[in-house]
Amino acid sequence: MNQLLRVSEGFQEKRISAIADEIAGRRTRIKVIGIAGPSSSGKTTFIKRLTVQLQVVGIQPIALSLDDYYVDRAKTPRSADGELDYEAFEALDAGLLQGELTRLLAGEAVRTARYDFKTGKSLPGAGNELHLHEDSVLLLEGIHGLNPRLLGDRLGADEIYRVFVCPLTSLPL
Repeated sequence: MNQLLRVSEGFQEKRISAIADEIAGRRTRIKVIGIAGPSSSGKTTFIKRLTVQLQVVGIQPIALSLDDYYVDRAKTPRSADGELDYEAFEALDAGLLQGELTRLLAGEAVRTARYDFKTGKSLPGAGNELHLHEDSVLLLEGIHGLNPRLLGDRLGADEIYRVFVCPLTSLPL
């Protein structure tokens, strides 16, 4: 079992390295890497590994999580059964995010938003200060990371690299 896991991780690392090489080959065009996948699909692990591989090829990734752009809990849409629907696009403050993305892509430094899950409050300007440089690419991660509504017409199709992370099978351990 341990050998199977090591080989599987090796295959994953090799594929992530190939993705980084492909991005490096298109470096003058790619501005954003959109990363999406279901909850618990391995997006965070993927991003950590992709970050290392991008750094190896001379690209400095700057991460931005869509989770920090949720609207206040009181404004969060509800599903048909009355539960909070964080998966709905309307659960995001798309206007705030798009404004910040526009400024980031224009080369401005931006203090990003942060969502406080404990209080259910959106905190514009309470996140990290980000600034994209010539050797930077923005890693945009979240369930709507591939949604065309997210970026609108701010970037051309060749300026966005899209990754969907989803395990195809599970290992019964």
